[in-house]
Amino acid sequence: MQLISKQRILKLQNIQIKNFIQFHKNNHLIRLRMIIFRIKLITYNNFINKPDLPLSQKMPNFKEQAEKLYKAMKGLGTNEQVIFEVASSHTAEERFSIAEAFVGLYGDTLEKWFKKELSGNLEKLMVPLFKGRYAMWAQFINDAVKGAGTDERSLIELVFLMNDADQQRVEIEYQRLFGKQLKQSIENDISGGHWAKLIRAWLHAKNDSGADPEKIADDLWNAAKGAGTDEQVFMQILANCHADLYRKVCDVFLMKYRKDLAEIIKREFSGKSEDAFMSAHYSLYDKRVAVARQLKLAYKGAGTDEMQLIRATVLFSDRVRGHELKEAYQIFGDVLKDTKRDLTGKFEKAVIQMWQM
Repeated sequence: MQLISKQRILKLQNIQIKNFIQFHKNNHLIRLRMIIFRIKLITYNNFINKPDLPLSQKMPNFKEQAEKLYKAMKGLGTNEQVIFEVASSHTAEERFSIAEAFVGLYGDTLEKWFKKELSGNLEKLMVPLFKGRYAMWAQFINDAVKGAGTDERSLIELVFLMNDADQQRVEIEYQRLFGKQLKQSIENDISGGHWAKLIRAWLHAKNDSGADPEKIADDLWNAAKGAGTDEQVFMQILANCHADLYRKVCDVFLMKYRKDLAEIIKREFSGKSEDAFMSAHYSLYDKRVAVARQLKLAYKGAGTDEMQLIRATVLFSDRVRGHELKEAYQIFGDVLKDTKRDLTGKFEKAVIQMWQM
């Protein structure tokens, strides 16, 4: 039997020690990134779960803001910059109150004035901005499901970006505006396919927060490995995981398998199913990235999807903006650069100001 020299043993031990140190160093860096992400996420969640908070330091005077809009539009010519400033410095709830104050002061709706003074995409953006977040969310969903065909792309975006509180408010507005139940209207309009099954499951989510993150991570890994994908496993986990639990699952998955779960989903699904499962993933993991992704999808390809951009701006530009938006968009590119590349004129200025880019 060949004997191993002491020098050889020491060399092997040194290699093992170096590998051990490097492994734990890598784990430490991953953990550090996770801690930084969690701190940022807590700060963001404190805001997004209280969407009625004013964007300005002082409480807004709605009549004063309504007067600003009136003066900007009366007479010859319209001062669009004033309209942009009023819209971008208030939340969706505050803008709705400004619109009500406008009716009280002038006996006319802001919608009527905007349609008279503005045109094109700028008009399409400003009118819904002052109608209230949840009324417009309900309207957008109804637009997606009404008629002969379903706008599946829009429906996926609108459903998966709702958190529990949003869904409750949208259901109330949908019933008020259309006299129908939101869930029933959506479920009756979508067919088969994994994306449609995920929507149905999402609308009836249980939001479990007590399961074992490592077991769930293992289940996802096993569902994805090999020749085929067990879509049902992904569906059940995405539909029933509480956001806090899902983030832990993603952390464990990254630590254990050295893979980002988003990469796995993107690899395993395609078409509308990829879109739906990726939307669900980002919505659970980080709403800011989910919103940023909608902007990227609006800019992606040969032409800009202006209506998708308008929907995202109406519903989320007061929740994710400025530095937070730029940071969330980084995995897709540069949001300001993409916006300037795809948009022009007053519509470009309005979008940039609404998102505080």
